Amino acid sequence: MFSISVLGQNENNKTMTSFVPKSKAYDIYYPKTFVLNEDNEGIVTITDSASELNITISSYGFDQETTDEKLIQQLTEFVKNYHTKEITRENWNSYKTKFDILVELKVSDEKANWVWWGVVNKKQLVLISINKKTPISSEDTNLLQFMINNMVIN
Repeated sequence: MFSISVLGQNENNKTMTSFVPKSKAYDIYYPKTFVLNEDNEGIVTITDSASELNITISSYGFDQETTDEKLIQQLTEFVKNYHTKEITRENWNSYKTKFDILVELKVSDEKANWVWWGVVNKKQLVLISINKKTPISSEDTNLLQFMINNMVIN
């Protein structure tokens, strides 16, 4: 695990530190008080025991350029394995940002509450999800929006 401690603060005044996974696919800031773990497949989990918020980050390369619609189709197939609720195109939102593509899905089912983001830049996909058993608060989503807005995809 490679981590550079770059101190900054998000709008909720949490001290943030920078993390770059072994793949070097991205650089993301996360709250210094959260626990980070990277497994052998490069999947990163960041957890906060106080709020029981779980953040999962993984990255994948694309052979060619993709579109919002193609990404949504692929991610719909992927995330439906995690939910009992049916996921359709209409459940996704797409946003214009500094990245080539940013899509978002919010899902609640009997297992947990989730928000999924697919972020593509330069043929690199970073898939981020947050989940918790209790409802996801605006503070939780604001934190992740801060993390995504300040992320660098290599």
